[in-house]
Parts: sequence; structure tokens; C-alpha cells
Amino acid sequence: MLHYLPGCDVKKNHKEACLRVESYMQSHQSLIDQCCRVTHQFLKDNETIVNNCTMCDIILRESHPTSDVLSLYEYILSDQHFPFVDHHGEHITIQDCFRTRENTSLQNAVRECLKRMNFTIVELDDNRDQSKYCGVWLNNEPSKECIRVAPNTFKNIIDYHLVLLPYEEQVKRMKENLKRYKTKTIVVYCNGCEKGIKLGGGQPLHMIELIAKGL
Repeated sequence: MLHYLPGCDVKKNHKEACLRVESYMQSHQSLIDQCCRVTHQFLKDNETIVNNCTMCDIILRESHPTSDVLSLYEYILSDQHFPFVDHHGEHITIQDCFRTRENTSLQNAVRECLKRMNFTIVELDDNRDQSKYCGVWLNNEPSKECIRVAPNTFKNIIDYHLVLLPYEEQVKRMKENLKRYKTKTIVVYCNGCEKGIKLGGGQPLHMIELIAKGL
């Protein structure tokens, strides 16, 4: 059985785009699930779940270890007829996320989707497995719900990566971060990254908006 998880915050921030993608996934006989932070196992062994949220991804990999978890971007690359929109060589910077530093398949899929949309990709020095960026997510206490459903994942994050900072310092760091980007358009595929860039005064573009354009 194929499942699709829209991502709570992604859908809240990009409702129209998410609804288009949901319709696309339903046309591929996918069930639409609502939230990764549940106490019961909503997937059976060896089922596949597609998601477009980096938080969902890290939670599901711990909470449903016998299921195949893959990103929306990996899934659509298997569709030879997916309607990618041509962006005529526009330069775009990819902001990789701390949460995906070990997820090479997702990182590769994002780049391949952008290539098929005819973007010219600009890489940051601290990209892929070197990325420590997730906006201000690592500067605030994780949700208790997340800790409850994926305790091992979040214990590692809390023990080794969490650096709590006052709000004023968070804003200062996000403003400083904007100096790294050399292109007008910055693409993200994570809510935390999107929120952080906006907090610093930037206007990031979420991958879900690009994917939905042709649907």
C-alpha cells in the first residue's frame, strides 16, 4: 500500500500547492495520512510512505522501521510523465537541511528535480552532509510529541546538537546567514530552513511550490 503524508506545517504554509500534490498522489492510488506524530503504527510491514517534510522523515524512520520511507521528490522522479515546469536556466541556491545530512537520496532527488525544471544550481560550501542549518530549530527545545514518538533520534539531537539561544540572538544569526546566498532565489525543502531564512528577512522558495506548478 502507498501512503502520502503532506506534512502539517508544509500544508499550513503552502495549502494550495499541497492540495495539488495530494490530488496527484491520490491519482496514483495513494492513501492520504495526516500526521507522523501518532502513538499507533498506521503503516503495516513493508508498506511505502511518501513525505515532503524533513521532520516527518526523521520521525518515520524511527517509528516505522519496517516501512519504506521516501521523499515526494524521490517518488515523482519515478514518474516519466511528471509535468516539470521549465525555468529557463535561472540560477538557484539550494539550502540543505541539518535533518537531511545523512539522507543522500533526498538531497540527490531535490537536485535532480531542479535540473529537470531547468534551473542552474548554485551550491553552498556547507551543503549535503556538511549542513548544520535548520533555521533556529536547533536553538529551541524540541516538541515533546516529537521526543515521545522518536526518542532515540531526539536524544541524539538534544545531547549533541541543541544550542539554546535567546530570541534576539536567533534573529541576529538568521540575518547574518543571509549573507551566504549569492542568488536571488533560495530553495528550501524544510520548514525549519524556510522559517529561519524568513526570520532573517529573506524570501525562500519551498520545493513544494515548484513541484505543484505543473499540476
